Amino acid sequence: MTSRLIDKVVPATSSGGPVSRLIGSVDIDGKGTSHALPEVDPFILLDLAQLNQHNRPPFGAHPHRGHSVVTLLLQGQMQSWDSFSNQHTTIKGPASYWVDAGTGVFHDETSVIADESDPAQHIKLLQLWVGVKEADRQKPARLQYDTDLPTTDLLDCETSRKAGTVTHYVGEKTTIETPHPLVVFHVQQNANTSVDLSIDPSHGGFIVMLSADDAAATVQFGGTTSPLKQHDVLVLANDVSTSSTVKATTGDHSAEYMVCAGAKHGEAWVKKLVANGAIICATTEQAQDVAPKVEAYAAAGKVEGGSFAPFGS
Repeated sequence: MTSRLIDKVVPATSSGGPVSRLIGSVDIDGKGTSHALPEVDPFILLDLAQLNQHNRPPFGAHPHRGHSVVTLLLQGQMQSWDSFSNQHTTIKGPASYWVDAGTGVFHDETSVIADESDPAQHIKLLQLWVGVKEADRQKPARLQYDTDLPTTDLLDCETSRKAGTVTHYVGEKTTIETPHPLVVFHVQQNANTSVDLSIDPSHGGFIVMLSADDAAATVQFGGTTSPLKQHDVLVLANDVSTSSTVKATTGDHSAEYMVCAGAKHGEAWVKKLVANGAIICATTEQAQDVAPKVEAYAAAGKVEGGSFAPFGS
C-alpha cells in the first residue's frame, strides 16, 4: 500500500519558559507568537508544556470563544475550572479534557504536584485548539473529559507482530463527542518496526515528534528522509488521492509521537487575544465587537462567582 506523504517538517518555536509553540498565529493586532500552519485545517494552535512546579501556569481565569480547547494530558495531574459549572475538577493523565467554547467561557488550568522533586509527578501536556464552523461558535459552551483512554496494539505491517501501542485521546474509540470528525492518538512504537497509521484520506493534520532527538532521527514517515528532531511537526500532504495510511518506520530506537487529523471545515476565522485568553470569530469586525464584552466581564470580577453569561456574537 502506498503511504500518504509528509508535505513538510516544521520545527517548534519557543514561547519562553516551559512552553513550546508547535502551531499558532498572531492575532488581528499582530500580537502573539507567529508559527502559523494554515495547511493543518481544522487545527489552529498547538502548544507543548512541561511543568515541574505546583499551581502553574499562573494565567488565572481566562476566556475562550469560538473554538474547541483540548488538553491532552500525557503525564501528571491538572486542576481545571470553568465558568459555566463554577466547579474545580482534578484530572490525572493520561487523559483528554475537551472544552467547546461556543459563545464563550472563562477557563483555568493549573498543575497539581504534591512533590516537585519527583519527576514522575511533573506535567507533560499538549494543548490543541480546534477550529469549528460558525454555527458551532454560536452554541453554548460544553465540557467533556475522558480519564479512561483506550489503548490498542500496533501491528508490524510486514511481520504482523506487535510493534507498539496506541493510546486514543480523541475519536470514535473515546467518549469525547467532537463537533466534526477528528482523531488524536499517542503512539509508542518499538525499534525496527514498520506500521501503517490509519488516517481518513480527506482529513488534514499532522504528526508531532515526542521522542528525544537521537530516537526521533531514526524514524521515517511517508518517505521523509531528513533527520527529525524532538517536537518537529510533520504536516500531512493535502494531495490525499493515493492512500488512507501513513507508513511509520523506526530504526534502532523506539519512537514516541502524537497524530492529529480531522475533517477540514474550510471556514474563515480570525483570532484576537484578550484578558489573557483568546476569542475566535468569523471576521475582524465581529472580533472587535466581542472583545470589549470579554474585557468587561473580566474587569468586573464576575467570572469567579459563576455569574458569567455568554459573549454572543
